[in-house]
Amino acid sequence: MRKRFAFALSLICGWSAISQAQNVSWLYSPEKLKADAARWGEQIRAEYRETILPQLTEKEKAALSAIKVEVPIAGPKGDPFQFYSDGDTVYLPALSLRFYSDLCVANAWLNAHGFDGTAVRNYVGYLFKEAGAGHRTALPVFRTLGVPDNARDESSVTNRVDRNFGNTIFFLLAHEVGHVLKKHRTNLTDLVQKRTQEIEADSFAIEMMRRIGQVPLGLELWFDFEHSAHVAPVKFPTDAEWQKYLAGLDHPMTTERLEALAVTLETAADAFARNQSNQALWAERYKNWAQYFRLAAPRWTTNPVAHTAEYSQVQDLHVEDLKPRKTGFTIPGTTDHESDFNGLFAVRRTAANGEQDTIDLLLLRSRNEVMGGYSNGKVDGFIEGEIKDGALQFIWREGGLTGHGVAESQGERLRGTWGTGDAKKGAGEFSGVRQKKDKTTP
Repeated sequence: MRKRFAFALSLICGWSAISQAQNVSWLYSPEKLKADAARWGEQIRAEYRETILPQLTEKEKAALSAIKVEVPIAGPKGDPFQFYSDGDTVYLPALSLRFYSDLCVANAWLNAHGFDGTAVRNYVGYLFKEAGAGHRTALPVFRTLGVPDNARDESSVTNRVDRNFGNTIFFLLAHEVGHVLKKHRTNLTDLVQKRTQEIEADSFAIEMMRRIGQVPLGLELWFDFEHSAHVAPVKFPTDAEWQKYLAGLDHPMTTERLEALAVTLETAADAFARNQSNQALWAERYKNWAQYFRLAAPRWTTNPVAHTAEYSQVQDLHVEDLKPRKTGFTIPGTTDHESDFNGLFAVRRTAANGEQDTIDLLLLRSRNEVMGGYSNGKVDGFIEGEIKDGALQFIWREGGLTGHGVAESQGERLRGTWGTGDAKKGAGEFSGVRQKKDKTTP
C-alpha cells in the first residue's frame, strides 16, 4: 500500500474511561495515544486528499465538499473495532488503528514462524469475553501471544503487515466516506436498512479500491477479528435469542458483507489486475482470492447449530491456550480425536483420465465443521464441509469448477474421492500424509 500506511506499526494507542463490553482501551497508554492521534490525523487526511479525492467523480466531489476526517483518541464506546461517521465527519480512532495493527503484526509473525495463526482470533475472543465480564486483565497483544516486541523488524512480517493493514485501513476510510457520500442515517433501528447502508458503503469502498487497482487482500482478517470480538464471546441457549441479538447489532452479518465483496472481486477481476504485468494471470488469481472471503465467513449462517460450537470454544478458552502453538492446527479445547481432518497434508491427486499432480492441503477443523484450501503454485482451490459418521463430506471449488467429495482419515493419512456437480466420486481420487503435528509451545 502507500508509504504513509507503512509506518502504521509505530502507532501507540490509549485509554478511555467509558465502561463498555467492547471497551479494551486500557491496554494502551493514554499519553502516547494523544501524540500518535495527532500524527496519524495528518497521515490519514493526506490519504483522503492524495488517493481518494483524485479518484472521485465531479458529482462525488461536490457531495463531499464539506467532509472532514478526524483521528480521535478513541471512539465513544472505547471499542477498538470502531470506525464511524457522523454527518460530514469520518472518524478513525487511534485506539482502533493501533489495536488492529498489533493484531496484524502478531498474525504475520506467527505465520512466518510456523505457528498456528488461529491464536490471534482466539485472543480477540478471549479478551472481549473477559472485558464483557468486567475483567481488566493485563493481556497486551504481543506478550500474550508470545510475539517479540521487535517482530515488525523482520521483512517478511513487515511486508505482510503493510499489505493487510494498509488495505484494510484504506477500505475502512473509504467505507466511512461512502456513508457520508450517500448521506446515510446513523440512528436507524431497522435491521434491513442497516444492512443496506453497510453494504452500500462497502460497495463504494471496494469501488475505490478498483479505481486505484488495489486488491482488498487482508480484509478477511479484519472481518474475522471483528466477528470474534463482537459475536463469538456471546453465548445464547436458543436460536431465537441468537437472532434477537443479531437484530440489535450495529452492522449486518459478516457473511453477507463478505459474499458481496467476493462477488465484486470476481466480476471486476480484470480491473483490479490492470496494474499487473501479467493481467490475465492475476485476474484469475483474484477470482480465486474471492473464495477466501467466503471461507472467512462465519459458518453459523449456513449451519444453524455451528454457532453453538463457536461460542462454546471461546467460553472454554483459558489464557494458556493463547500461547503460540506449532501448526498442528489443533483448536484449543478440542480432544485428541479431533486432529482428524485437521492440519497440513501433502496430497497426491489422480484424475479419472490418469493425470496426477501434488498439492499442499490445509484443513482447519472446529468441532465437526472443516474448512481449508490447497495449492501447488499452478492451481488454487478451496474446501469446506462437515464430518458425518467419521467421514468428511465436502464441497470443493477450483477456478470456475465446483463439486463434491468425501474423505476418510486413517491416522496420519487421508484418502478420498471427488466428483463434479453433486457426485462425490468419478472425477478422481486422492491420498495425503500429514506434514506437521507439533502442538508444543516454545
